[in-house]
Amino acid sequence: MNTDVTKKDCEICPLLVGQTAADNNVILQTERWVVVLDRNQRYLGKSFITLRQHKETLSELDETDWIELHQVIRQLEQAVKEAFGADVCNWECLMNNAVKAGQPTHVHWHLHPRYLAGTTFAGEEFPDPKWPRHLESGEHRVSEELFGKIVLAVQENLP
Repeated sequence: MNTDVTKKDCEICPLLVGQTAADNNVILQTERWVVVLDRNQRYLGKSFITLRQHKETLSELDETDWIELHQVIRQLEQAVKEAFGADVCNWECLMNNAVKAGQPTHVHWHLHPRYLAGTTFAGEEFPDPKWPRHLESGEHRVSEELFGKIVLAVQENLP
């Protein structure tokens, strides 16, 4: 499979070119998918799972894409639950921002770990006051040092 298929006017494709496991935000890579930690840690462990090949809709995914995505989801959920004690993992695949901006969509997922009583990691609190209700917007930027610790904690708990 050619995992380097990109689309010139896609906002996500350029982020994938040259991305390696050595990048400080990469949690997990497979042949078809890459998992990166979101800079906004509103929900501790929030990550993006992005298809390496440019495909615009879920209906374009082939059987191997789906099989590998399922493996990535299982590994990532297990790691986040073990690393931080997440009670449940919410998943989103909206792609609304691209449509709103008049750009092509690119298949990707958002993982939002949820915590019944909030959680604390490395001395920093991550409240989740609306759980089990819908996600709430907001920013929770963490230091580069803590960001690295979060990535490492998830990686260390990958099966």
